[in-house]
Amino acid sequence: MFFVDIRGYTSFSEGRGAEEIFSTVNRYTEAVSQVVSRHGGRVVEFNGDGMMAVFGAPRELEQKERSSVAAAIETVEAVAALDVDGDTPLVVGVGIATGNAFVGNIQAVDRLIWSAIGNTTNLAARLQSLTRDLDAAIVIDGPTWRCLAAGAGGFERRGPVEIRGRTQPQEIWARPLGGLPGPADSVTLEP
Repeated sequence: MFFVDIRGYTSFSEGRGAEEIFSTVNRYTEAVSQVVSRHGGRVVEFNGDGMMAVFGAPRELEQKERSSVAAAIETVEAVAALDVDGDTPLVVGVGIATGNAFVGNIQAVDRLIWSAIGNTTNLAARLQSLTRDLDAAIVIDGPTWRCLAAGAGGFERRGPVEIRGRTQPQEIWARPLGGLPGPADSVTLEP
């Protein structure tokens, strides 16, 4: 599970017109969707400035953890490169968790909604929220880290960390904001 959210979106929106906000969010949505798709993920939903994606469903994806982390690194870079009228670049936080989730159609009154729910989904959302507290661009859980075989540069072990709504502290790995390796280094994940 993969969650991404724009940092400071409420402050960004204050004092801007609806058309300007819509234009910016539209470009952000397009950029993130392209990155996720290129790495084999599937966007589940956008909600304002937040997005949820899944890797490994509805079709199996080998090395889904590597793909999701590579997509996260590229997402951080792609969003920062968006032209936002000469202002400070947009900054996002990404949370990734590996595990089981129900991915499928949920019946609403008027339609089916394709979604992903469960413990792993909740954890990924909480990890994304932790990016603010940890001053991190990306936060991943232990199972994701283990699937990378410690091959993702730029991540620091944090934890055990208390996560809101969870009874047990979690081992997590964070990739700090700023000072990230260049694009060639940032997406090279050792086999």
